[in-house]
Amino acid sequence: DAAPIAAPADAPRSPEDQRARDAAAMQAMKTEAWDDALALTLDLLGRYGEQPDVIARLAEIYTRMHRATDETATWERFMRVSPHPDRACPMVGRAYRGLSQYDAAIDAFLRCLAADPTSVKLVYFAGLGYEWAGQLPAARQYYTRAVGMAPPGYDYQVSLARLDLHQGNLSAARDRAASVLAQVPTHTEGALVAGLAEQRAGHKTGARRFLELAAQLAPEYFDVRLALGILDYSDSRVTQARGHFEAAFLSDPSRRAEVQPWLDRT
Repeated sequence: DAAPIAAPADAPRSPEDQRARDAAAMQAMKTEAWDDALALTLDLLGRYGEQPDVIARLAEIYTRMHRATDETATWERFMRVSPHPDRACPMVGRAYRGLSQYDAAIDAFLRCLAADPTSVKLVYFAGLGYEWAGQLPAARQYYTRAVGMAPPGYDYQVSLARLDLHQGNLSAARDRAASVLAQVPTHTEGALVAGLAEQRAGHKTGARRFLELAAQLAPEYFDVRLALGILDYSDSRVTQARGHFEAAFLSDPSRRAEVQPWLDRT
């Protein structure tokens, strides 16, 4: 498709001018020309005011440019002007997590939940914020609430299994995650949690079975690649381990600090 022609810089404000600028900004996003997309979107907002959908696109641009501070500020801007502030979740919380600002992530998730208390997804996000902050009892309360709101709640059951894993209850974590996999064999997070529980218990065969399933389901999942790399490294499969560590880094460069020590070893 031909790229839209951007309106002249000095064009008068009009619906036609606004549509032309909007189309140019969206075309830049489509082609991943993020610097151009940023300039065009900022110009659009400057000319035509606080439009929630355009602000949300601006936040997405900052995400793609790995500018987490700008991303959080933009989602906060969205939440101030949008009639549906809950639509900033989970993105705003994830952006705060990228800055290790866990209390801010919790606060954002709770504000989203306040905007729509009947949303089971927003209840889940609140639990996720508390989990990131290491406040596991509060996280468990929200995950349990989510299961009650939407049984059987397989995703939320796996989140409870993940809390069991955090708290060192490996058999409970494995059993809960495996029970979800019995019902939903393509549940990536269930396979990951079951694999990590087996790995930490020293059961390498079971760990590999679950983790390789997770990798088949989600080849670019950072946590899966990291876990498989560690498993291969423990089995002296250094070349394979290196491949997993490199794939983990490429899948999420913002988590480089977690994988770099393993890259240095291999």
